[in-house]
Amino acid sequence: MDFGFNEEQDLLRETSRRFLAERQPVASLRPRIEAPDIFDPEIWRHGAELGWTAMLIPAEFGGGSLTGQPLVDLMVLAEELGRVLNPGPFVGCNVVADALARSGRDLQAKTYLPDLAAGATTAAWCLSGDGAPVVSAVEVRATAESEVEAEGGGTGDGWRLDGVSRYVHEGSSAALFLVVALGEGDRVVNLLVPRTAAGLSSRTVTGLDLTRRFSEVTFDGVRVSAANEVPGGWDVVERCLAVATVLQAGDSVGAAEVLFAATVDYLQRRVQFGRTIASYQAIKHRLADLSMELEGMRVAAEYAALALGDGFDDAPEAVATAGAYVGDAFSHLCGEALQLHGGIGFTWEHDVHLFSRRAKANQVLFGDGSWHRERLVRLVEAATGATGEA
Repeated sequence: MDFGFNEEQDLLRETSRRFLAERQPVASLRPRIEAPDIFDPEIWRHGAELGWTAMLIPAEFGGGSLTGQPLVDLMVLAEELGRVLNPGPFVGCNVVADALARSGRDLQAKTYLPDLAAGATTAAWCLSGDGAPVVSAVEVRATAESEVEAEGGGTGDGWRLDGVSRYVHEGSSAALFLVVALGEGDRVVNLLVPRTAAGLSSRTVTGLDLTRRFSEVTFDGVRVSAANEVPGGWDVVERCLAVATVLQAGDSVGAAEVLFAATVDYLQRRVQFGRTIASYQAIKHRLADLSMELEGMRVAAEYAALALGDGFDDAPEAVATAGAYVGDAFSHLCGEALQLHGGIGFTWEHDVHLFSRRAKANQVLFGDGSWHRERLVRLVEAATGATGEA
């Protein structure tokens, strides 16, 4: 398949790259690496004007895609944000926005989507107790109650939430949470919980990735109106997981492109024994292998966005392929880049370690490579079994 971006998407890429280069290059993150909060709401609001938050939201709620292919448009943005290791809640906000746009009730969409589209508020996805995308890892319990105080006053049927969700990206700054919880009989329920809900608290947890902040979100008797349930159960989680996997793959591709280009540039300038390192045949072979690996990452991520966005029959397999390959390949590329940079690459002052930390985090978020490979195998087995093929 000949996959290519059109003129509008190329313009979106150029505009976003210029904005990020001026307002949030990688160098601008360094002074804030050890700060409690690295997220910049002002940059996020300006980014919303470029469509960072609007692509998956219908026009009636202030959104709209650039080309009618919102996930492909978002792939462009994900790659550009990945190039600068952007710390913002790009994945979480778009996951929640997509869930509301596709599965949410009318009142939920009217209440939350306009502010998300405008960048006036942010949202986070609370998946499970350890970040694993499986029902058994969900640690938030939802107890049905007949009389629950509704948001804004009044009472009605609803839920009481107790438990913990971990590794929630930008959970400390999110105004809205989409919470995966287990009800009676381990039935999966998806609930919208505003930060202002009594009994909800969050704390930042330390992690390897210094360019992002993840939180542990605790629910201690949090009461949620039944009107805040997003219908669909585990099907909603599956869709959220697919969108998150695709957008994270785009982030990895953008970051890998920058690091690979920086590595090539360094090898072309660094002189050893009277010649540049890049001129050695063994180094050329390693760079050629990394170039092929990077191209494979790009193809897997971009096709997954196209397949999922346009509803191709092989969309589940495409998403699983991206999840199985991109994260591991990104981590491997970072390891090679570190070695090829030599001693300078191991210093705190060099950016290689920042990209390597992002790679290691992306490698395990939303399911690691092994989990996605197992998922891919099961999908292929189901498909071949249905067609009677060997």
